[in-house]
Amino acid sequence: MNKIIKIILLCLIIAGIIVVATLGFNVGLKYSSNFQIGISIGKEFETSDIKEITDEVYKGQKVIIQKIELYKDMVQITVKETSNEQIDELILKLREKYDISEENEIMQVSYNENIRLRDIVKPYIFPVALSTVIILAYIMLFFRKLGVWKVLYKALISIIGTQAVLFSLYAVLRLPINRLTPIVSIIVYLITILAIIIKFIKEKEEKIKLEKTNN
Repeated sequence: MNKIIKIILLCLIIAGIIVVATLGFNVGLKYSSNFQIGISIGKEFETSDIKEITDEVYKGQKVIIQKIELYKDMVQITVKETSNEQIDELILKLREKYDISEENEIMQVSYNENIRLRDIVKPYIFPVALSTVIILAYIMLFFRKLGVWKVLYKALISIIGTQAVLFSLYAVLRLPINRLTPIVSIIVYLITILAIIIKFIKEKEEKIKLEKTNN
């Protein structure tokens, strides 16, 4: 059964590599190239009302709506693509909805380039690497009776393997890479470390029992 699972996971990793090499990751709207439209409403508003308007203007497009500024009276709308006609239609509908006068209207439109994936993970590299070195040193010391290099090899394969499987799932299932992705990766990392320690504890206990039986 273990061999079958390992073969399935290996196939998944290979499929993930192929998908990334040909299509790349599915990057979420925040991290891909996008347009951000900032509009001052001048009063409190509900994002659900703004969504009704953006659904009409940007049919079928994913849209991110955020309240900004101290008094939450300005909305920032993020879309993948937009045209001058769509912006004009958006402004018109917002004027009608919130009775915004042209004199009080403040609008900013900016274009953002793709954010490189290495820039997303960069803040996590050093703390995760340092934590891994410390954890591996502890594991090697505490479970040295199981074989220092054997323990190190198994731990590294487990850590690298689970991350490879995770990002292969992201690639194959076309899950979007977004702000939650590093958090999910760290959670999987911590679960993997815990599973490794539990596994080595069991192996150590079995070895001690075997030594006692032989003696």
